[in-house]
Amino acid sequence: MAFCYRLDSSGPFANATTLNLSTCRFPCFSVRAFGSRSHEDGANSLKPHGKNNVPNGASSDVMKLFNEVQQNMLFLNKQRVDALDDLRKAEMEKETLLAKIKLLETKIETVSLDRDTLKKQLQMLKLRSAKDSGGHLLPSPIFSELLLRLDSMVLTGAINRGQASQLKSLILKQDVGVANTFSSLRQKSDRDVASGLLPLLNPNRRFGLHITHICAELNPAAISGAVGSFVVNLSSALQKKGNLVDVVLPKYATMDMDAVQDLRVTEANFQSFFGGQWHANKIWTGLVRSIPVTFIESLHPDGFFLRDKLYDYKDDFERFSYFCRAALEYILKSGKQPDVLHLHDWQTALVAPMFWELYASQGLGGSRILLTCSSFRSQCLQEPEKLGYCGLDPMRLHRHDRLQDAGQPNMVNILKGGIVYSNKITTMAPLSNAFDLENGQALQATIMAHKNKLLEIMNGVDLALWDPATDVNLPSVYSIDNLSGKLACKRHIKKQLGLLNSSDSEPLQVGCLMPQASESNFDLIKALLRCSSVKRAEFVLMGGSKMERFANELEGENARIIRSYDDSTAHLIIAASDILVCLSSEGTTELPLIAMMYGSVPVAKHDMSVSLKDASDSVHEVDANAFIYSSGTAQDLSAALLRAIDCNRNDPEKWKQLIRNGMSRDFSWDGECVQEYISAYASLKQL
Repeated sequence: MAFCYRLDSSGPFANATTLNLSTCRFPCFSVRAFGSRSHEDGANSLKPHGKNNVPNGASSDVMKLFNEVQQNMLFLNKQRVDALDDLRKAEMEKETLLAKIKLLETKIETVSLDRDTLKKQLQMLKLRSAKDSGGHLLPSPIFSELLLRLDSMVLTGAINRGQASQLKSLILKQDVGVANTFSSLRQKSDRDVASGLLPLLNPNRRFGLHITHICAELNPAAISGAVGSFVVNLSSALQKKGNLVDVVLPKYATMDMDAVQDLRVTEANFQSFFGGQWHANKIWTGLVRSIPVTFIESLHPDGFFLRDKLYDYKDDFERFSYFCRAALEYILKSGKQPDVLHLHDWQTALVAPMFWELYASQGLGGSRILLTCSSFRSQCLQEPEKLGYCGLDPMRLHRHDRLQDAGQPNMVNILKGGIVYSNKITTMAPLSNAFDLENGQALQATIMAHKNKLLEIMNGVDLALWDPATDVNLPSVYSIDNLSGKLACKRHIKKQLGLLNSSDSEPLQVGCLMPQASESNFDLIKALLRCSSVKRAEFVLMGGSKMERFANELEGENARIIRSYDDSTAHLIIAASDILVCLSSEGTTELPLIAMMYGSVPVAKHDMSVSLKDASDSVHEVDANAFIYSSGTAQDLSAALLRAIDCNRNDPEKWKQLIRNGMSRDFSWDGECVQEYISAYASLKQL
């Protein structure tokens, strides 16, 4: 018979070819299975067919080939068996691993349950401690959630306004009974919650202030400019001081709802007036960083807040005047009685005239208005007739002592209306900017007429971003008790910028940040470079993209110009600098405060911060923390920088005191800033 076999290419016969006996030059033989007979029978079973005898060598080759084939088949079979054994072992290991994973998942669930239980127990212990001590704690989310729930309960009729006011008094005290009761009923209906809470009422308890922010931004849910950060930071600081704070905000289509916890819609019919008729709205509530927030969703056919961005539409006045009226309507119908309505920029400034013209007489007369202006650049000028959209009387308000714009008398100025009708006004920028014609746009007369309302309260510094003891942007952190990390930062940036000095001493380093650098600053920068060069100090400037054309001209052996602005490098420059020159421009008012926190002595314009105390003034011999220049001229700036350099070189003890004075101040939101706002709110209650 013909017999073919292809050997495994990976086996011991990898070089062998297929053997086909039918084409072999030897005659075919009968083949019997090896091992079926005796050795002799096996040998005799190989007999030739045909007349010619087969050579002895050929018979030997065939036998050898069969033996090798058999060995190869046995080898392959053993590999198959081993592979099956390995597969069975892998399946067993898989089952074992799955069992272990299931056991670990069970343990994780148990640990999570234990953790949640411990958190609840810890929260209750803290609340009991607060009750015993009469002190305040960080705001508990349970109270923030309850605050929003009370508004819903008023709108649905579960409680009346008076009962809501009394319950808010208990929330202000962080009453343990209120927390326990609401925790057990929070998933129930409004009426069930009311049934549990009403027995706890005690009308004699009341302390702290109730502040309601009406604004167009709130970080991180709705981010556009500085207002959102201001509101969330101030609100958190106020809560920590035991005040009741909530926020009313438009519900934008582009809002980051992942930043909102416990979001829920209020099942209540809520309408607001606009354009001669009443329009339906949806009310949503939630918590943003433990701050209770009410989101008003406009159902107006123009889709006022169903846009791709927050601002910069032709109908922005219509959008935000609608929101202002809806916010006041909501506050009235929900039974809120805030001590202060805190408004922000022109977008909500119209609340002030609306409040006094339309709502104060409806039961909100106990509230007062505070307006914060982040900038006087945006004021919103409109035709007077548009005031009628939200129910205001254009003829009554289009007057020089009310909303009429001084520059364009045929228009009304919305920000001016907020200034005129508010009880107090604060600014996020220096008040001197209001008198800048380019920024103020003819608001000078209005501000002068209402100067008794003006309060200059500087923003706090966000410690999550600016703290030399925890700053992740620094190669080495440091504090007032250990300044060695500051020297490490200086050496790091020197190496990074190629400012390597051959001497053992560390040259004085002067830093300057100019995110809004322009050609008008060129003379000031050259003056700073000259002073630094004369005094053999190193100078590092980081500016915006407009610095590119000047960089080559300004750079020198001991001067470096960083052509693009980078936040991480800005942190390093502030930390590495002995002196930080702070040029006055929009968005830089916090810079002198940050410099002091980082142990860098600021050279700053007098109106950048009320916290600056001039080291050249004998009045501030004890509490000095800066070197101040009065005008914006290059000569005045140079003189202040020279005074700072001379003090560093000639009076090391005084220099150390300047650093200590700056670093020991609390410029955070929880420090001097929030105290000034609490004082401002309290003064409003006396009006």
